[in-house]
Amino acid sequence: MSTLTFNLDDDLAMQAQEYARRTGTDLSVLVAELLRPVVAAPARKRRALSPEIEALAGCISLPSDFDYKAALGDALQKKYR
Repeated sequence: MSTLTFNLDDDLAMQAQEYARRTGTDLSVLVAELLRPVVAAPARKRRALSPEIEALAGCISLPSDFDYKAALGDALQKKYR
């Protein structure tokens, strides 16, 4: 068995320790149980795009200061008014 050191923010570390206590498990066991499915899953492959979608790559030019989140927020507000 290996010993690892993790750096967590203090609040997260306290919450994790409390959760482990509440559930009657060791923090090391909890971390192992959470990591096991992540490392066991096969790496996800990028799906190939259709030729029609590939042809759209680079067809739009946005200003360098374009704020996607602001534009999306504006569009959603407009849509749901």
